[in-house]
Amino acid sequence: MALKTIRKDQIRAGMWIDKINGFWFFHPFWSAAFLLEHPDDVAALRRSRIPGVVIDTAKGLDVERADPPPASTGPQPRSGAPGRRAARALPPLARKPAPRKAKAPPALCSMMAELGRAGRIVGKARKMMRQLFDEVRLGKTVHSERFVPLVDDIAASLLRNRSTMTSVLRLKQKDEYTYMHSVSVAALMIGLAQELGLQETLVREAGMAGLLHDIGKMTIDDAILGKPGPLTSEEFALVKSHPERGHALLRQDDDVAGAVMDVALHHHEKVDGTGYPHRLKDEDIGLLARMGAICDVYDAVTSNRPYKAPWTPAEAIREMREWEGHFDADLLDAFVRTMGLYPVGSLVRLESGRMALVIEANRADPARPAVRVFAEADRLTALPVEDVALESGTDTIAEAEHPETRGLDDWEELWPKLARLPKGRIFDCLSAAPPAEEMPQLRYG
Repeated sequence: MALKTIRKDQIRAGMWIDKINGFWFFHPFWSAAFLLEHPDDVAALRRSRIPGVVIDTAKGLDVERADPPPASTGPQPRSGAPGRRAARALPPLARKPAPRKAKAPPALCSMMAELGRAGRIVGKARKMMRQLFDEVRLGKTVHSERFVPLVDDIAASLLRNRSTMTSVLRLKQKDEYTYMHSVSVAALMIGLAQELGLQETLVREAGMAGLLHDIGKMTIDDAILGKPGPLTSEEFALVKSHPERGHALLRQDDDVAGAVMDVALHHHEKVDGTGYPHRLKDEDIGLLARMGAICDVYDAVTSNRPYKAPWTPAEAIREMREWEGHFDADLLDAFVRTMGLYPVGSLVRLESGRMALVIEANRADPARPAVRVFAEADRLTALPVEDVALESGTDTIAEAEHPETRGLDDWEELWPKLARLPKGRIFDCLSAAPPAEEMPQLRYG
């Protein structure tokens, strides 16, 4: 054995890696010896946040050597903990299956046209996440590859219409939160990744990371996760252990990308270093983990939970912007561009004294979306349905409303029906809307 410590910029294919210096979560490899063969693995080590590696020049190339090592000294994996791989980086999802021909992007369509398709995707996601929840509880290994088609379906829906999928996912019930929260975070992650212009591989990994980021919570008793009152110190410590629990589960799956595991482990880190479990700061937190922190909190505070009423999206954005040191500010700005201050499905009161449903986001001016007026605000008297483009300056939003305070407890079922009404539409339809439904009977308190 001839060990030598080298810098990461000196790494090249053909070297036998005996040890990777630095923290293990700063690179996408298991802590085991292996022959470095693939160019992608060389690149992964060079761009990782490690100072260098220890090589064994008796088994592989030295820094100065140019000839390959003898065949007899090929890779002999060192025995390690069960479930660890000895010689490969965690493969990005894009490496499996074999490369396919690039698909043309889906055709754009209106929110009304996408509602049905988004609903069917959410139904499939609900079934798959319930099954995953049951399997984790039974101690079965996670097989992430089966979720790739679901991630791709969500991404395609968001490409057809940027708002519909995330708005439909906001309709989850209290008893669905544990598993549907992850689907919502997946959609938010994909939308943010698309907004940032990330490559398709990273968009897919962002979606997979959202689906699996809270998998560690599936090992914790429902009674604790849904407890309506304050948690004891022991219960709180148990909940805070879910990142490590989730990471340990994902390490058993050979097909999980390193970035996906990183999100599971680090989505509760904060850029000022006060997060957990490792108190990482700023750029030491991976890009997808910083994105995950935003998407996770946003969905959590805007969801109906057993122990708290939801914030409106506008309230959530306002509060999150005030949490100094919590989020990456640039990523939060990109997230706002993606979601808008008033996402589709929001109930708002206009300065003109009318109630309206947000039907289209406005990326150029998030505070001025397109809305569908349907009632007078003071007494909630029904008005003729009218679409208003607030960017025209004819009206403005006075406030986002909580539907339950207006007696609209069935808002989750009401707004998709209201959105499908074709009367008075002033926006261009890029594809045919589904058949119109009759105006539902509004129940005013």
